[in-house]
Amino acid sequence: MTSRRPKLGPVSVSADRRDRWRRGVLAGQGTYYVLIGLWPLLHFSSYASFVALPMDPFQAQIFGAVILVVGGSLAEAARREPPGSFPTLLGMAVASAIALVSLFWLPRSPAVGGIWLFGEASGLWVDVLIEVAIAVALVLLYPRPLPERGRTTTRRR
Repeated sequence: MTSRRPKLGPVSVSADRRDRWRRGVLAGQGTYYVLIGLWPLLHFSSYASFVALPMDPFQAQIFGAVILVVGGSLAEAARREPPGSFPTLLGMAVASAIALVSLFWLPRSPAVGGIWLFGEASGLWVDVLIEVAIAVALVLLYPRPLPERGRTTTRRR
């Protein structure tokens, strides 16, 4: 008598592929955040001219330090196999938070001058697009539980 088990071949391949993509996104996000975090710490004047928004050097450097630590953590998590759900959740949350705050404040900025994608703060709009792309990719690649062996996937009523 044979027992009924779900076929795990395609699920495993799909999960492996999803893990590889997730590791790549986390590694890219970590590297991006390390670079963005170092920028205000190493050369505040160029960072301030790029951002083109009024800012305090202390706040910009605190932001840089926090993003640097988050980026290093995400890059380290990407080296593990599989990276796990917590780094993925952290990456989604940080990218979403940065995008939402930017989407709230950029249209209100005098540096934008009423033109959304052009002007002094246009580089920040590119960052918003990058953050949204990272968040969406990590939502799509979030680890899903594998079906348990010997159990069917029928719903209880």
